[in-house]
Amino acid sequence: MGRPIKSKFFGNRNYPYDNANTGGTTGVGGEGVASVTFSNSGTLYSQGTTVTFGAPNVSGGVRATGTPVIDAAGLLRSVTITTTGTGYTSAPTLTVTTASSVVKASTGTIAQSVIYPATTTGISVGMKVIGTGINAGATYVLSVVGSAVNLSAANAGAVTTASSITFVDAGSSQANSVTLFANTTTQDSLAITSYLTTGSSAVSGGDIIKQESSRRYLVRNSQGIGQVKLSAGDGPTHTLTAGNMHIVATDGGGATYYVMKLTAHKATVVNRTSTSTALITTGTFVIGGVSYTGGDCGWTLGAATGTNQVSLGKNA
Repeated sequence: MGRPIKSKFFGNRNYPYDNANTGGTTGVGGEGVASVTFSNSGTLYSQGTTVTFGAPNVSGGVRATGTPVIDAAGLLRSVTITTTGTGYTSAPTLTVTTASSVVKASTGTIAQSVIYPATTTGISVGMKVIGTGINAGATYVLSVVGSAVNLSAANAGAVTTASSITFVDAGSSQANSVTLFANTTTQDSLAITSYLTTGSSAVSGGDIIKQESSRRYLVRNSQGIGQVKLSAGDGPTHTLTAGNMHIVATDGGGATYYVMKLTAHKATVVNRTSTSTALITTGTFVIGGVSYTGGDCGWTLGAATGTNQVSLGKNA
């Protein structure tokens, strides 16, 4: 089949997904989340506040996860990244969600700064406390110890079992920005669209796991793992059938092609868009009994140069 493609172009070899333990052969390229910066820490967030990162750009990527760091004053200071994620080609949004309000039947004594809810489920440090017997000023949960909820202000009156005390997360006004790992030191991988025989549709994104011939590959996408072969589909409509995949190539003038064969140094491409602007010298060749119009050329993951090179899509 000619010299095989170097394995560095397969899968996600980018830190911190560059070994099997951290997903090196199960990622989809792209980057992970490095950090979150708050330009406005907001006010009055409780310890029950959560954060959610947006979905990755590359199909099959892993969504990043994190835990907010909130100080005693209810200010959002940072996010501890618990899963950096994969497949981000642009920084995701970070959504901050305050804890849900809860209402609890509670008891307590006047002038004491503690109450005893029927249960403490859903009550977080930093929640505002409102209800009969509670100081009408700003009263917040300082700590939850066993069945006791310690408050920032003494009770103004008796809190009885008939008292329905409301606990509210009053957090608001935060503003943040997310930073990805820089891709200047990471390895790009070939971008594919594949339709597994066990899949339900063609999936853009995913990884080549192994090259089995110049046309056949073992790939992974969001629907699983399977063997597929390079195909020209139905031209520009990009229609694939089960068991096939596309790699789209672009020449220096912007004309596009489907790759039908691929080795370490050469691509055999089939015209996908108008041949009037194509730079690659084409002819007629036969693969599997089917005639195609196309030709051989060099390939790169960077910008194509000259009249005999194409750029292949990449998971950056």
